[in-house]
Order: sequence, then structure tokens, then C-alpha cells
Amino acid sequence: MRSLARYNRLGSLFPEVDDFFRSFSNLYDATSKTMPIEMYEENSTLHLNVDVPGFKPEDIEVRVFDDRVQICSKCESEEGQEPSSDDESSRSYYYRHERKDINYRIGFPTEVDSDNVDAKFENGVLHITMPKKKKEEGKIVEIGQ
Repeated sequence: MRSLARYNRLGSLFPEVDDFFRSFSNLYDATSKTMPIEMYEENSTLHLNVDVPGFKPEDIEVRVFDDRVQICSKCESEEGQEPSSDDESSRSYYYRHERKDINYRIGFPTEVDSDNVDAKFENGVLHITMPKKKKEEGKIVEIGQ
């Protein structure tokens, strides 16, 4: 039967190199903080659902173009500010703040009609509904002699 050997940092020949490669494990944490996005097509309508928990609808800006959408929000914080001495009970002080601003640029698989977009916000999820643009099949031109 095999036994596991405990990692001994004191026995490492290059502790700086070990620390360097161990820092790459933080990449998983950074990428896992993105918000879930769902895009699907139904009855010639493109649907986009973006989870934006903790944000208010008035804090979110949605810009729809024919081929993409941009969703932005800014979260203002008082991180690092000390409570004022006049009324400390009514002030907030952040000891830890990990909420990020959102800035998504999402490309569409097809062109949409950006003039007829419907957006709703419900339970921390932004629902955007966009009708697809009708494809122009072109105009047949008769060839003269």
C-alpha cells in the first residue's frame, strides 16, 4: 500500500520557484468570479440572461448594437474610509470588499433588431429579449440585352 508523503517546505531547494507556481492557483479564483450568462434563440428571438446579484436596475446600463450588447455597472464603495467622528453609527466602513464592476461585451451569433429590445430585471437576473433581423435575400435584377 502506498503512503502519501507530506510536502515539506523546508526541504525545498527553490522555495521562491515553489511560491511562483503556487500563485497560479489564484487564477482559478479570479476566473470563477464572473457572472453566469445564458444566451439562446427561440421563435426567431434572441434571449440573453445575465446574473447580476447585488446590483440595482438603475445601476446597470445596457447598450444593444446590431451584433453585440454591452452591459456595464459601477459599484461605488466607501472602502478604506474611516467613519466620521460626528455620527459614527450611521456610517458604513468596509473591512472587505470583493464586489466588482461589471463590464460585459457579448457578441451575438446573428444580427438583431436593436430598435425593438426589451429588458427586464427580476431577482438579480437581467433578461434581455431581442428579435432577430430579417435577412435580406437580395433583389433579382433582370439582365437586359
